[in-house]
Amino acid sequence: MASEGAAFADVLADAQALGYAEANPTADVEGHDAADKITIMAGLAYGGLVQRRQVPTEGIHHLQATDLAYADQLGYTLKLLATAARLEQDRDGVQMLDVHVHPTLVPRDHPIAGVKGVNNAVLVEGEPVGQVMFYGPGAGSGPTASAVVADMLNIAAIREVAHGSHAGLDPLLAAVSWRQCRLADDQLTSHSNYVRLKVQDHPGVIGQIGAGFGAEGVSIQSIIQVNSNPEEAEVVVVTQQVQEARFRRSLAALEQLDSVISIACCLRTL
Repeated sequence: MASEGAAFADVLADAQALGYAEANPTADVEGHDAADKITIMAGLAYGGLVQRRQVPTEGIHHLQATDLAYADQLGYTLKLLATAARLEQDRDGVQMLDVHVHPTLVPRDHPIAGVKGVNNAVLVEGEPVGQVMFYGPGAGSGPTASAVVADMLNIAAIREVAHGSHAGLDPLLAAVSWRQCRLADDQLTSHSNYVRLKVQDHPGVIGQIGAGFGAEGVSIQSIIQVNSNPEEAEVVVVTQQVQEARFRRSLAALEQLDSVISIACCLRTL
């Protein structure tokens, strides 16, 4: 979609024909597969079980080539990201986590931006190591067969543990001490955002939009007007990092403006 400006349905059909997407691609394109993976990885990273059903999940089936083109103009590329971050502990000492799956605009100079085609990547950021990334093919007969064999070996190792033996199991995993974790209320987490609005093309509309965001304490990183015609125009806004509840209240206020026809797209940015 990004390189050719093609529609989602056409690209998906090509991927299925090439064997990179399944006959029923729901798990992939709606983010469920990514959510399964980040649930497991978050548990390993933070030492506490995460409930898969609680992970907010949004796929890519609704994406439009228009937003990929605007993202490119703004210096971003778009990726389906599954992310997990450690927040502060709550008053009871429970570790709070921010785990979610969303299509996300990624700056072109970010390591994840270079992950293309059938390749997947896992990026870990820590202290003092900084950023490290594991990268490789995530679809096709060879990579799939390799993953299946790895799963079989892991199952065999787990069965050994169940029978009282740690032989063959990574000693780090055998020594894991699980702690209590809980997903933070999504409305209280903070993210930056991309918004595309359809508006009436008349003087002052950008000022009204800026004021609408400002009233809820949402700082704007950039705002541009594109695709103008006598009837309507499109305004693209990228916000600074803001609490999700504040951002949603600002969108609700903008929808009440006579000059705003609709909120055509809303994505997160990295």
